[in-house]
Amino acid sequence: LQPVLSTDGENPELDDDEGLKITCKIVGPDYVTVGVPSSVECDSNCPKCTYSMSLDGQSAQGQGNVLAFTVNSWVETLTVTCTATDDEVHLTATTTKQLQVLAGPANVSITGPDLMNPTVSHTYSCHAYCRPSCNYAWKTDKGPWISGQGNVIFITPQEMDKSRLLICKATNSVSELFVAATRNIDVIFGPSEVQIKGPNVIEIAGKYKFMCTAECLPSCRYVFSVDSQTVRGNVIEITVDHPLKSVTLKCEAQNTASRKTATIIKTVQITG
Repeated sequence: LQPVLSTDGENPELDDDEGLKITCKIVGPDYVTVGVPSSVECDSNCPKCTYSMSLDGQSAQGQGNVLAFTVNSWVETLTVTCTATDDEVHLTATTTKQLQVLAGPANVSITGPDLMNPTVSHTYSCHAYCRPSCNYAWKTDKGPWISGQGNVIFITPQEMDKSRLLICKATNSVSELFVAATRNIDVIFGPSEVQIKGPNVIEIAGKYKFMCTAECLPSCRYVFSVDSQTVRGNVIEITVDHPLKSVTLKCEAQNTASRKTATIIKTVQITG
């Protein structure tokens, strides 16, 4: 007698009198992904067969020869079993198929400094939940995608940069599903364009306001002085109550992150 083989090598029952045999195989993907609906089909040379299918020992009746399922949590592999039965001739065939279980990419994120110093190298890393693993590609601003350097990238912004857009794409090494994460990272700059806003000429006994401004990122702190008197802040009010030819205002702006400073001086004429 010729043995009747299923795809996993098991020998289904054989009717000696009829000399008939049935075979079955499981048709479907070799892997499934957590959270993604999947299905496999049991195919047989028996048109009148009924089917019993199970996933890791849990039976799934009433679905005919198709098993639809969604994996909710990661395990390394799942085993699908199908049994085809011909009740008229009392023959059965059973086969199994192992499915690799994939997960992710999920929870993709970029870690690294919130601010960049110009002309200084900064390290950023990309992280994602992936099974079995993820490949990573990077893109900055409108540049090309760069891969092959793992989940770490080094960025050196230029003096004229005010921010850098950083994109990481995590791709599952088997399914090639991908998810991207984006961060817009400010580049420290300033103080620049420091100026004192206010009148150029004032009168005795009048009250006048002057404001110091500068372009700064993330921000600047200010020290304002009138002749030998100094105050903190970028706004000052002055009143001259005795004759003078002029007063000298000086403002120093300091970047709160880099500690870089810039100073401007304004001479105000006095009349009356």
